Amino acid sequence: MALVEIKVILDFMCPWSFIGLRSMQLARERFASQLNFAVEFVPFEYDAPGKYPSEGTDWVEYCNSFGPAKAKFLLEEKLPRAFAIGKELGIEFRLDRRIVHTVDVNTALLVAQRHHVAERFAELTLAAHFEQLEDPNDTKALASRLEALNVAPDELLEALKDPEKEARNWERTQEVRPSLRSGVPQFEIRCGGADLCAEAVGGPTSPTYFEELVFSSPRYFEEIFEKCLSLPEL
Repeated sequence: MALVEIKVILDFMCPWSFIGLRSMQLARERFASQLNFAVEFVPFEYDAPGKYPSEGTDWVEYCNSFGPAKAKFLLEEKLPRAFAIGKELGIEFRLDRRIVHTVDVNTALLVAQRHHVAERFAELTLAAHFEQLEDPNDTKALASRLEALNVAPDELLEALKDPEKEARNWERTQEVRPSLRSGVPQFEIRCGGADLCAEAVGGPTSPTYFEELVFSSPRYFEEIFEKCLSLPEL
């Protein structure tokens, strides 16, 4: 079967990252017997170090920090739309979560990736944060999750001791930022050639272009996977 390489630039603080990942997974189920999939993650830190206190910032307070006009858009339009889309995908978002920096959870994701369990780790961590209000940087929770995925907790603890982890986290974000088409999440899907997402109409976190006001982000990925099947070289 043809190999489909998927690169996901993901922000653990972004509800759209959770929506995009879940949508990709649902679409992929249809093609599990026709295509081989390899998924790679690049963790992304949206805000510069030092913006949030150690205990994080309330989500509503964060929205209000942008001023009345943007706060109104975020709280009355954008987030309700994200929550409604999430519900269609089986995600129960909660507005009472707190926004934090993601240095430690990003470090843990890279550890998981070395052991080929990054996707499951990301999925579980996003759900724990957005649905259960878990601090995504909780060391015990991260270690326990990795251990359940057969990754030794000591490897995570060693990575978290690295004094350069924060600098590397921000450098990685700065390296990726110029390549973003419209923010995170960003998916790059290749079937032996160019990124098919760069050529696709619409996106995984927006209403479909052919069904006005109807959301179907799994279909966005399904169309790309269909194209992978139809490529002549495959």
